[in-house]
Amino acid sequence: MSPRVIARRYAQALFDLALRSQDLEAVAAEVEQLLALYRGSRLLRALLESPIYRGQQKLGWLRPVLADRLSPLLWTFLTLLVRRGREYLLNETCEAFLELYDAHQSRLRVQVRTAQPLSPAARERLVAQFQSALGAKEVLLSETVEPSLIGGFVVEVGTHAADLSVRGRLNEIRKKLLQR
Repeated sequence: MSPRVIARRYAQALFDLALRSQDLEAVAAEVEQLLALYRGSRLLRALLESPIYRGQQKLGWLRPVLADRLSPLLWTFLTLLVRRGREYLLNETCEAFLELYDAHQSRLRVQVRTAQPLSPAARERLVAQFQSALGAKEVLLSETVEPSLIGGFVVEVGTHAADLSVRGRLNEIRKKLLQR
């Protein structure tokens, strides 16, 4: 079974438990914080991903740092991942949980890469278009400025992407010319 499928199953289990305990919003906020901590700490990633240390050693190091900061549900979940040797899937599991949470809330995360920063009006129009086209109640738009795009933008929604940039169009033209 692929790691993504395994992570999705663990995320689904955590999501179901949080939903049943009627604490979904708090757990989602904690998962976002845990994911940010994981991504921001090279030491934490190295500890969790290292095959040198056993699960009990990892838990011994994590307990003083995380046990008081996490809810009992999330701490128990993290403990379960470590005991089953799946701690290396923490990043994918947290991402899968947040995807489930977003779907439950009819929320859509959109990544936009532009050549220049979007104006507030253009940003609002993009959000409104995504809401109407994809039926989302809320659109979380994150913007990255990438001058190499020359103009236009690249949009990523989940696993789908649309390259509407000048650089993308030039690459398409170059490919067509090379095929002849």
